[in-house]
Amino acid sequence: METISRRKLLATLGAAGATLATGGMLNAGAGVAYGQASVTENVYGKEDKVDGKFHWKDLENIDFCVKTTLSELRGGADTRPEDAYFVTDSGKEGCFLYDPTDTSTPDNTGTVVVTAGGKRFKRVMTGTVSASWFGAKGDGATVETAALQNALNAAAGRKLWIPKQANGFYLTGQLFVPGDIVIEFEPGTVVQAIDTLNLKAPYERLIRIKNVKNVLILGNGAVLKMNKAAYLTGEQAHIFDISGSENVTIERLSANDSGGDGFYVGNYEATKSYCKNVVLRDCTADNNRRQGLSIISVDGFLADGCRFTNTTGTAPKSGVDIEPNNNTGVDVLKKVRFVGCMADGNVGRGFLVSLQKLTASNERVDITFENCRTRGNSFGSSVNYGGDGVRAVKGDVKFIDCMAENEQYGGYSVLSNSSESVKTTFVRCKAINCNTVNAPEDPYGYGASFIVSTVPQQPRAAIGNVEFIGCSSIDDRAAPLIVRGFAVKRNGNEAIRNVIFDNCRVIGGAQSLYHIDPMTEDVHAATAPSPVRNVTASGPVNTSWIGHTITNAGASGDMALTLPPAKRGYTYKFAVEDAHAIKLVPQPGAAIFKPAGGGPDVQSANRGDSISLVGRSDGNWEVAGAVGIWY
Repeated sequence: METISRRKLLATLGAAGATLATGGMLNAGAGVAYGQASVTENVYGKEDKVDGKFHWKDLENIDFCVKTTLSELRGGADTRPEDAYFVTDSGKEGCFLYDPTDTSTPDNTGTVVVTAGGKRFKRVMTGTVSASWFGAKGDGATVETAALQNALNAAAGRKLWIPKQANGFYLTGQLFVPGDIVIEFEPGTVVQAIDTLNLKAPYERLIRIKNVKNVLILGNGAVLKMNKAAYLTGEQAHIFDISGSENVTIERLSANDSGGDGFYVGNYEATKSYCKNVVLRDCTADNNRRQGLSIISVDGFLADGCRFTNTTGTAPKSGVDIEPNNNTGVDVLKKVRFVGCMADGNVGRGFLVSLQKLTASNERVDITFENCRTRGNSFGSSVNYGGDGVRAVKGDVKFIDCMAENEQYGGYSVLSNSSESVKTTFVRCKAINCNTVNAPEDPYGYGASFIVSTVPQQPRAAIGNVEFIGCSSIDDRAAPLIVRGFAVKRNGNEAIRNVIFDNCRVIGGAQSLYHIDPMTEDVHAATAPSPVRNVTASGPVNTSWIGHTITNAGASGDMALTLPPAKRGYTYKFAVEDAHAIKLVPQPGAAIFKPAGGGPDVQSANRGDSISLVGRSDGNWEVAGAVGIWY
């Protein structure tokens, strides 16, 4: 050991001091994203509010400092505890002072050193802790779970700086993040899980954020990953498990190649049944086994500018799966927002909302996707399985200004969602060049860009409660594959109720605007200007023509058109364009009600005449408006 004065100490710091300052060790503001003076101070207050720590001002009363190593400090500091000790071990440089009030804190290598005589020497530091102090170096071979966990524990109430690995990556087992912490990674940092995380309950995950508050992780492009080839069974080996925690923000970080999910937000082993205020910003989840992101239970969630890509391995294999586990009213999905996110190349759905475990006793669901995009998944976005009756969870799922492109089947689907359950609304959404597998009769895709239907394994008494506003089905391929723009289809004996189409359109190809199952009740379609359907011969009026203007352009003679059974919400408009009669005939026993009373039919042969009919719940039709004389 070498004894030096305090003045000489400052000179002795030399390059080591410069390195510490650059890494943020002597200045909590250094190395912090966005140019903040100090993330730790801004979030958790000034360092003089943190009790039980030595700070640089504590050196003012020290006359001498001993230059030493950690091993020498443990063996020789008992003889001169009144001095400061400057440790020179590479990556662990710093000053230590004796704390006579502490007789129990264990040696953690980084901030507390216990001498042979049992004295506790503690590191002099600002608001930032470095993982390197605890021996973590990242050589791609050494398992550094203990070192990294010690660093996390020591940084509670402070900031933890994780420098870039020396070679390869940091290799670690399961790590628990404490509350009131800022964790910042140096750009280029890679952390990989060991190949032996427990795949049976109690499950192990790489990063556990469990039952804590106030966690900010600044990734700076860091990658956390697994050796996916080691996790070919199970589905629970997640990168991040955020359970029962509050005020958690993760920015600019990738969670890749897991044996489960990249990110999991819920309540596994948690004392609280949901998370609160969780933010993922500019994060990526790629090549995960089960999901890029699973959301089980949360009140307040935002994914902003995130990408969820290439999920493959075990079902659901989606970019995002919002799927509660509990049907006893415990799980919540409140204020869930996705803004500017992408789901690309997932074997399953891009964005999946699956509600079979919720019931009417759960709180209302509130989920919104805005300006999000899907591409190259099985379906782009799906809302599935809201139940009937007592199992009908209430609430809203909205897609606003979203785009689905080149999906194998539909761009958007609502499957086995009870008409009593959540309302699904699509506003100005586009589906472009979907049905890439060319399966026009597939029961769940049906060659449609937008589909409402049923999965036989999830039967419902009635499906529906869906609204489409200003949505577009686009197929501009040289060989178009979309057959139906918007499809409402039964796959069983279920009723279909409460489906609204408002100013929707199809562009390109030979696709029909609507396919509406004749059993559909309370369907409303309004388009301005309304799409035109030219009919040239007598026959039935198809329910898929609801909302159209039906003309006789090209007819060679008079024709009679038989109306379908009238149901509330059915609307048709008929226009005479050629000088031949259009006769409208209701079903046997039904009538068409005109201002002068009901009659068996109406007709006109005058070019320019038009009539609008609306269905009634009593099975009759009513004239909603007419131009010319219909008798």
